[in-house]
Formats: sequence, C-alpha cells, structure tokens
Amino acid sequence: MEREAEDVLRGILGGLVDVHVMSCVRPADAALDFTMDVVSSSARFQFAVQAKSRVTPQTAMSACHRFHGGIARAIPVVFAPTISPRVTEILRAQGVGYADRAGNCWLRSPHDHLLIERQGFRGERQATPAAVDPFSKKSSRIVRALLGRPMKGWRVRELAEDPEVQVSAGLVVKVKRALVEEGYAVERERKLYLREPIELLKTWSQEYSGPAAATPFYFRRDAAAAEHSVSQWCRANSLQYALAGFSAAWRLAPEVRYSVAAVYVDGAGFDPKLLDQLMAEYGGKPVDTGPNLLLWRPFDQSVFVGAVKAGELEQPVTSALQTYLDLNDQGGRGEDAASAIFEKHLARDLKAVVTQEGNRSNGAF
Repeated sequence: MEREAEDVLRGILGGLVDVHVMSCVRPADAALDFTMDVVSSSARFQFAVQAKSRVTPQTAMSACHRFHGGIARAIPVVFAPTISPRVTEILRAQGVGYADRAGNCWLRSPHDHLLIERQGFRGERQATPAAVDPFSKKSSRIVRALLGRPMKGWRVRELAEDPEVQVSAGLVVKVKRALVEEGYAVERERKLYLREPIELLKTWSQEYSGPAAATPFYFRRDAAAAEHSVSQWCRANSLQYALAGFSAAWRLAPEVRYSVAAVYVDGAGFDPKLLDQLMAEYGGKPVDTGPNLLLWRPFDQSVFVGAVKAGELEQPVTSALQTYLDLNDQGGRGEDAASAIFEKHLARDLKAVVTQEGNRSNGAF
C-alpha cells in the first residue's frame, strides 16, 4: 500500500510543470508511513503520508489527530484506494490532504500557498463489509432517540428497551458500530454518545424517504377546516394522529405559511370502511389535483414520538425533529421551512454537542 501511495503521488506531482520528487523516506515516526520531498524552482515541500487499505470516517479522524500531533510544516496526506465523500469532507475540514488510487486528490499547504486538487477520476467502488443501515425502519428509532436527547450517553440495553425504541439489543450493537465507524458517535465508558449530531441529522434527511403513502383529499373551506375535520374523525375512531409537514411547521414556527395541510394517521385509519366514513360524515373527497389536505400513512409508529400539543385547539403536532425530516424531504419551500424549524428548535442542543466534543478532543476536559 505504501508503494502504491508513492506511485500515485509521483504521478500527480510529475504532471506539474517545474516540480520534481527528490526522495521518499520511511521515518521512524509510527504516525507516518513515508515522507516525500519535492522541489520546484521557487520552493521546497515535504509530504507526510499515511497509507491505508481502507479509510472510514472514524479512521480519518484518528489520522487527523495523529497528524496534528506535530509534523511541523510538512503537508499531511492520507492515501487509500478509494475515499468516500464523507471522508474527504472530514479531512478537508481538518486541513489534511488526501489522494486515491484513481488520482483524485486535495493537497494543501497554507504555509506555502500550495493547493493541488484533482476530481472526477473514476476508480473502483470501495468494497465494504455488509453493515446495518442506521436509517432503515427500525434502526432509525435508535437514531431518533440519540438525536432527541443529544447530550445523553446510552448503554446498549437501556437504548434497546427505551419505550420510544423497543428493538433488540443486537440491532443496537450493529447500529452503534455503524455510527461509530462513520464518525457520528463515540463510545466512552461503555456508553454511546453523539459526536457529530448535525452531520448525522443531515445524512438521515438525505436518506429519508418520507411517509409510506400520501392520500390527497379536498375538504370544503380551507386547510385549517380540513385539519379540524380529520382531527374529529380520528378522535371519534380512537386513531392516533398528528398534524405534520407544513401544518406542524406553522405551529412550531409561525412564520411558515401553507395552503395544503398534512396529517399523519395511524395505519388502521386507512381501512376502506373508515375512509368511507371520512368521506360520508366529515366531507372529505379524494382528488387527483387541488387537494387541501394530505393523509399521510406513517412508515413507522416512531413518527409520533415527541409529538406535542400546539395551537388554539391543542392538536397533536409532530416533533421538531420529525417535522424537519418531512419538510426537508420536499425541497424548495420545504427546505426553507425545515431550516426555520432547525434554527428555532434543534440547533442549540445539537451545536452544544459539537462544542462539547470539540473541547474534549482538544483536551479541555
């Protein structure tokens, strides 16, 4: 792997005008695999390289810490056959360069005003062992609990048995391993703590597929009247429900405006007989165009976790976390509304975790 890293870097640097590789040295420093001395007509550079057969977000952060242990003015570089977008994001944020087998690279030295960047070269797909998807139906309950109480440390069984999670301890172990490897969480004293909650939420929102189904309805009058009719129908039939999407956003961040309501209704509410009742007794009419209410079928009952009572009628409203996910999935105005929800209800606690973990990494405590 070291020889391959050397060959790739020689190829990248050899393609530059007036740049020559002078030597490669295997130092005694265990933090490095080799250093490469390079000269041009106006400057001399040294690259300090760690070569890895596979690099994950977790190993990328470890490499950054080792580099920051003291390599003077040398330019730090991580080499691996393939490097994922999340890893490149972590390395760039830490000022650590990278190169892959295909020749993609980002090599930067602020001291020497040097930047070499090459993108778009296609290489092999990274072979990774099969892992659990943290954002699948049941696994996402674990992620939801972590983000819902972002400062809390969790033991495996405590998390598995939490009333809002209720999954097997084995699944928690698998999700924990995936989150730690991806750098979203860290384990300390046998407890799982979030490390990068904002990035975790961002990734979840990108993977989130929304409600299991959305049935459009039209009710007389406006969206608020439609919400009231559906609320009455749900209460009459003991159906769990919560205002969602823009309906929830308006209660959580009143600057958000909307004309089409959305309501999560327990899966039992989609029984044909109950839907017939909604139409016959409450004025709902299924439509293909021009709805003023969307009846959302939950992908999992966890969408109701953290629901709060809001508005003059004190109707149940999805949590800020669930509302953010549903709105961010819609793009356009949905993303703008999601941003408002994030800043008003989520940002403070999630940013506090990032600050705390940063202080811990820097030795503040």
